[in-house]
Amino acid sequence: MPDKKFSIYDASNGDLNPLFTTKLQETACVGCLRGVFTGREIGDGVTVTWMRQNRDLESPGFLAELNELLDELRNNGTLNSFPAMETYCKAHPEARMSDRQTFYAFRMDSSQYRYHLRLFPQVQKFYIFCYRTDRMRADRPRPDFNALYGSKKKKRNRGNDRT
Repeated sequence: MPDKKFSIYDASNGDLNPLFTTKLQETACVGCLRGVFTGREIGDGVTVTWMRQNRDLESPGFLAELNELLDELRNNGTLNSFPAMETYCKAHPEARMSDRQTFYAFRMDSSQYRYHLRLFPQVQKFYIFCYRTDRMRADRPRPDFNALYGSKKKKRNRGNDRT
């Protein structure tokens, strides 16, 4: 069985930190691919927009690899259609994050690049943030993304309020 080109990381082990990066890694960011599904049915199209961040990192090899990644995500059903994306999200509840909007976070790595995939099923969008791994800096401070996006326990009122 051939090795897969892209290894996929999700939060199944409970650690969210590898799914995120910070603005301090901007020098490693090649760009972001934004996708919008044009309909809610199987067979409806998707519009993609490439938002370049760092022209010097955008090589023909990178663009070819990004197309391979998109093909793999379409072929495995993740981005084949809007219903397929919804199904994929429901099958991966550990990837669900809550912020201003609920989204699902995944990370795919290749030998030279790291891709942060964000799926927003409620608005029919996805984003793929692309980074060159040899430009990422390990010495940059990192917030605790587990605290930012992890499940927050709600305080329960036990009826002990005194007025």
